[in-house]
Amino acid sequence: MRHAFGLTAAAASVVLGLPVPAATAAGAATTLHVDNTAADCTDQGGGTFARPYCTISAAAAVVQPGQTVRVWAGDYKEDVRVTRSGTPEQPITFLGGRVDTAPFLSQPTVRGTQNGTAFALNNVHDIAVRGFRIAAPHGLQVVHSSSVVVDQNQFHWNLNTVQDSLRVVGGSSHVTVSRNSFNHSSGAFVGEGGGSDLLVTGNDFDRTTTTGLVVNGVSDAAVTNNTFALSCNGSVDIQGLSPRSVVKNNIAVDGNQNSATANPKRCWTVGGYAAQITVSPESAGTASVDYNVVHARSGTQPYRWASSTYESPAEFAAATGRGTHDLDLDLEFSASSDQRPFNLLTEASAGAIDSADPTAPGVGTDQFGQPAIDDPNVTGTGTRDRGAHELNGLDGGTALVVHGAAGGSTTGPAPFTVNATVRARSAWAGPGSRTVDFGDGTEPVTSDQETVPHTYTAPGTYTVTATATDALGGRAEGALFQPVRVNAPSGLTTDFTATSVGWPYVYRFDLRSSSGYLIPAGSVDFGDGSRAYAASGPVEHTFAGPGTYRVTFTVRDESGESSTTTKAVEVGPYAPVAVLQPGERVQVLARTPASVLNGGAHYGYGLWAPLTPAGPGGPGARPFNEGDINSSAIGTTADGVVHNVVAAKGRIFIADRRMSDGGWSGWGELTTPDAAGPLATAPQQIAVAAMGDKLHVLALRDGRVFQATGDWSTGSWSRWADVSTTVGAGTLNRISAAVTGDTLHIAGISPDNRVFVADGDYDRGTWGYGEPSALIGKSSEQWPTAFTATAIGSTLHILVAHGTTVHQASGDYAAGEWSGWGDLTAAIGPIGTVERLSATSTGNKLRLYALADGGVLRDATGDYDRGAWSGWGNVSAAVGAPALTDLAVTAS
Repeated sequence: MRHAFGLTAAAASVVLGLPVPAATAAGAATTLHVDNTAADCTDQGGGTFARPYCTISAAAAVVQPGQTVRVWAGDYKEDVRVTRSGTPEQPITFLGGRVDTAPFLSQPTVRGTQNGTAFALNNVHDIAVRGFRIAAPHGLQVVHSSSVVVDQNQFHWNLNTVQDSLRVVGGSSHVTVSRNSFNHSSGAFVGEGGGSDLLVTGNDFDRTTTTGLVVNGVSDAAVTNNTFALSCNGSVDIQGLSPRSVVKNNIAVDGNQNSATANPKRCWTVGGYAAQITVSPESAGTASVDYNVVHARSGTQPYRWASSTYESPAEFAAATGRGTHDLDLDLEFSASSDQRPFNLLTEASAGAIDSADPTAPGVGTDQFGQPAIDDPNVTGTGTRDRGAHELNGLDGGTALVVHGAAGGSTTGPAPFTVNATVRARSAWAGPGSRTVDFGDGTEPVTSDQETVPHTYTAPGTYTVTATATDALGGRAEGALFQPVRVNAPSGLTTDFTATSVGWPYVYRFDLRSSSGYLIPAGSVDFGDGSRAYAASGPVEHTFAGPGTYRVTFTVRDESGESSTTTKAVEVGPYAPVAVLQPGERVQVLARTPASVLNGGAHYGYGLWAPLTPAGPGGPGARPFNEGDINSSAIGTTADGVVHNVVAAKGRIFIADRRMSDGGWSGWGELTTPDAAGPLATAPQQIAVAAMGDKLHVLALRDGRVFQATGDWSTGSWSRWADVSTTVGAGTLNRISAAVTGDTLHIAGISPDNRVFVADGDYDRGTWGYGEPSALIGKSSEQWPTAFTATAIGSTLHILVAHGTTVHQASGDYAAGEWSGWGDLTAAIGPIGTVERLSATSTGNKLRLYALADGGVLRDATGDYDRGAWSGWGNVSAAVGAPALTDLAVTAS
């Protein structure tokens, strides 16, 4: 039979045990709150309920005598160092969650860091640690400390360590280890360096991976009312000189897990002795051992006393005069598993019931807070059971159920009325009373009625607890794991956003709905004959094709109110994949002071992909610092590979992106001896142009132009060559490059604002040189703020910007003539001060890009079939780009 009753809120899980503070108002000055699941937690605040600390360590650093550090459920990966002490009148308490039946759902878990300790108490006094799940490699440590209570914690199994779950060492004294669960964990150890007045009582040691409890060199240690079940290497081991040790009222049942018929849990200790109770020769003369249940299995002994072993309580008592009330019982426990790790007595274990020594030291209750109670079905010598758990008559037929007054869930707007129903049933006696604490600071309600109503007047989150008793004093205390949530009064609202997330027409709908009441369900009609059911959160849907779809989102809350939102959703292909599809594609290489970005456009789909970090692996994988880049360029070879090139601190790097799948190569360096070779000084600018399988990389250095060519058909690079010497060009301040047929055009502008063009004819293997300015003049007497060149067919287009105006001149190499400068601003429109220009072409369209007005990326298209220009588009706004400092583009 159980003494804890099942609790449900609809289908909520069972959680029982410690009283929980009301969760409505900020904690008093005596409470510091810790909650790392709270969105507004901060370690710089005061640890209020409204603004809790994020870490236990932050609270431990400031806690004062008399204060409680209340740690709410969560996963805390930290090593908590307790260095502050309380006083006998004002101890310091670290309080976690409830401790009743498994699985300890509301206990905070403290995992520690790698090879760390959950709680380390060093040179402190008057400290209590209560209600935590300890899963750190080194558990909880008490060193050189006194007046410490370790109560109602769960020490969880951790295969990363063979250390003890709990250590009390360094001469620590007046330490109480009570009502804890050592669940498949290593055992507890106390000793090393002396110590005194240790009380280990009411603990459940369930299949520990080492000896359950070792006491070494501690005087006046009392080990009482513990249950040791299936420990790997014995239950209690009193070692060294530990005078006046008391071992009473314990259950010690052996399970040698190293044998062929072992319990499957892992044991760290292999070989050696494994007696259930061991007392050293130095301690045997003053030790008191009695009223225990001791049962040995798998070839082990019940007792090892002063180096001698004894096979039964009778043999042990006859030889030592101790253990005259010890029993050898093969006890029958209730079901035990990882989810219910307690070895609870049943009435089939009659010898252990009502037969403990009531004078043995302890804490007055069992692990779950049940005082001693007389079982009317068992004839015993007292009222206290042996072991960690006291059997009572309340069984699993008792339950607490909480509903909204209208029959709904435990969520609603203030004022909100709920009904708490406590159905108590005892196998031993008639019902006693039922007490319900609604957790909002009001007085608990005691009633003999099954159902108790209550109205919450203020918004908040509340834990409902209840205690049921029977006429003999049996009690079961519990709490609803799913709390009552009272919201501020509000109507029902709905909304959603639609985002393209997959190829070709996969969209994610982020559904948002709110109400003072719970919203149990909702539906989305996608406008194409299909529907999904959800009230919130992301929902994905794949449309059959592009188009405009009328999408409707509808929900209904528990009050019966409904709300509907309908939007027209324009469905198109997924941009990051669409821009890789064949067609009118452009790739962009852009920079900010701290990043190198790549993006793309597909003009056939009318889509831009977001700008994302260029190259594989992110910034940490790059052989350069983004802030050191002074120039960038981009080009596409005939194999559909886009080559991204940057210059940084005198070195030139390249990374390739495949348009077939969007994949990247790693960053390589062109200025190494095994590539094009080093440059004598750092280039002030670079440019690239692709011709078939060849990529021409140009570096402007000290006013002169150097060229290296990578041949993708052979996988080789030429060495750097001084093109200025070859073609006789003068000093240049800026360059750009383009290709018509098999001719490479290098366009440059001189310090006095004249344009020069060098032409490399790769069919003839010759270079030519000219100054278009002699034919077309200067675009302006003002030095240009931006300069670029591109080609359409046989025509080379040179574009410059002077502040807020953009000018163009064109050389038709088939006709052998140049046009004069034309002002494009009137055709395209103004965009403010132009800081950078770059251009490419798709078909017979010139794609012009500019950075203007503080790094905003814009584009315009000149359609030479129609003889018209589009206006400027705002690419930055379309893709959410940051302010840019440089760009280069290529048709891909």
